[in-house]
Amino acid sequence: MSESEQVSPIPEGEDIGAFRITAPMEIGAVLRTLAQRGDFITIYLNEGRELLLSRILEVDIKGKTFIFDVGGNAASNQMLLNSARSLVLAVPDGVKIQFAVGIVRNCQYQGGPALTTVFPADLIKLQRREYYRLPTPVARPYRCQLPFANNTHDWLNVHDVSLGGIGAWVPSELKPQIEVGKVYSDIPFDFGPAGVMKLNFEVRSLRHLEQRPGHFAWMLGCQYVNLPRQIEANIQRLMAQLEAERKALTG
Repeated sequence: MSESEQVSPIPEGEDIGAFRITAPMEIGAVLRTLAQRGDFITIYLNEGRELLLSRILEVDIKGKTFIFDVGGNAASNQMLLNSARSLVLAVPDGVKIQFAVGIVRNCQYQGGPALTTVFPADLIKLQRREYYRLPTPVARPYRCQLPFANNTHDWLNVHDVSLGGIGAWVPSELKPQIEVGKVYSDIPFDFGPAGVMKLNFEVRSLRHLEQRPGHFAWMLGCQYVNLPRQIEANIQRLMAQLEAERKALTG
């Protein structure tokens, strides 16, 4: 994962449901770890056109509030105070932590100015190992075979692979037969030189994206279900090979 990918917010529509935390105790634990480590948080203001750099100073899990430092720019601080919703991002050790805060208020912390707000309703914590996706070869695409209506089976081209799941292109005519939340079992995946693997997965998202200039298709986002360790090791080796090939091409 490149540095630019690490420090930019997670795009809208990404398949991140598996990484969403909603329990206040767990959210508080993540925020408290950021505070104890002294990690920077980046607050995105004015629809991302302005940034404010801060640190979490104190977390009150019982009260579901936390205190963070004021930024170095008074205008940015005031913009944050006037905002109804702001996006917060931290990247400790390559793990993306992202959440939205509501109304922020001035407060005092250890005799100095600070800011405070309530816990977010949810928090995304993307483990880098699971989320790191690699695009598959275009010239020799990997494929998976899904069952459809009337006992038919169609091969879909795999777009990307990770240790958490895969993305695959779905032709528009087959899209009505795909249901988000549906679980598929023993689906054959042809990973080229890595061979055929049978995987279980759950459909997590279905997005309309530009496959190539002027041509749109549906992207199927899938999360593995009960992935055996041996299969995981095989996918990890496949990803290592893909990464080596990518680096060889890009230098």
